[in-house]
Amino acid sequence: MIIDTHFHAFPGKYLDLVPEAQSDVRGVGFHAFEHREYLDVMDKHGIDIGVLSNTGGRIEKDGNRARALELCKILNDSFAEASVKHPRRFKAFARLPMLDLDDCARELERCYGELRMHGVMLPTNLAGKYLDEPQCKPFWDAVALGGKPLFLHPANAPCQANWNKYSLHQKILWPTDTTLAISRVVYSGIFDRYPKLKLIAAHLGGMILLYLDRLNWREGKPECAREPEEYFKKIYYDTAGPIRAPFIKLVCDTVGAEQILFGADYPHGRGGRDDQFYPMTLEAMEELDIPQADKEKIYYKNAQSLFGF
Repeated sequence: MIIDTHFHAFPGKYLDLVPEAQSDVRGVGFHAFEHREYLDVMDKHGIDIGVLSNTGGRIEKDGNRARALELCKILNDSFAEASVKHPRRFKAFARLPMLDLDDCARELERCYGELRMHGVMLPTNLAGKYLDEPQCKPFWDAVALGGKPLFLHPANAPCQANWNKYSLHQKILWPTDTTLAISRVVYSGIFDRYPKLKLIAAHLGGMILLYLDRLNWREGKPECAREPEEYFKKIYYDTAGPIRAPFIKLVCDTVGAEQILFGADYPHGRGGRDDQFYPMTLEAMEELDIPQADKEKIYYKNAQSLFGF
């Protein structure tokens, strides 16, 4: 069995309202989410369940509260509909409107109560703002009350133009922004205030697990009560690529196979193709030198436990 927790889709109504989302720096032209198309791809690669998500990194960009709420509702309704029609194949992360935290709380209540969704996904930054900032406390209260996973996915961040050359924004700044956002969550003491928080970091956490010794430094007066490494080891990390087996092995050795989720980043790819990341990720998992029981944890058992599927 395989559960893919890093699995994106783009509802047609969303693309109509955010036409710039149809273009992607990786060369893939996104098209409207079609259930049958996705199920066929899943069947081809042996994926039993896909947890649908859309980062919607542009949702907060223009500061339009009503539009942000509308876009989030379109995403959430589309993914919930897919989950109802194909309950054995599709689960779903909710996307919340973060321009107004009353809207956020109400939409989270709707997503968990009426739509029966399975967690929340947000971009690592919200038009340059980060989730550890004091005004986000109502969001964390609502997420903690819901008790379901929060998935942080990299997004474009305001930066100097020199990052754009050679598409370095995509290649380096995205994993850097994951490292920045997750580190700020840890250092700000959010895990101390919400000890049952279930947090997922995309793409094996960017650079976090390569720099644990450095991230343990106490310079800058981190507010977390314990060694930062303790919190980083509580986080779940997904295998979404491009990825190689040795990096997955490093993460296994560092945090344990129990903290790793299978993810392949469908439908992203290179040069207009969307069929590359499943073969790449599945090959890396096949090559991974760990016991089969640990591979099963990564493939599906950790996700079953985390989401309660």
